[in-house]
Amino acid sequence: MRACNIWWLGLYPFLTGAGPAVIGAIAGSAIPLAALSHPWQFVLLGLAAAWLLPLRRGVVSALLLAAACGAAAAAVGLPVR
Repeated sequence: MRACNIWWLGLYPFLTGAGPAVIGAIAGSAIPLAALSHPWQFVLLGLAAAWLLPLRRGVVSALLLAAACGAAAAAVGLPVR
């Protein structure tokens, strides 16, 4: 029996499933619309990408965590607009 390639088995379903839609929605709305105008927002986008791609966590939890981080940033006085 041939050895399984775990990387391929884990990445292939994501790339053929909802992954392209999620990546396209984020890149298609956030980046061209200049919604990312403060350095902390780029950090948050990078953390969300790490949460979704290599860690393979859920999209809903990523959105909720990003919203909580944005609310916390506003509460401590970081610029949000």
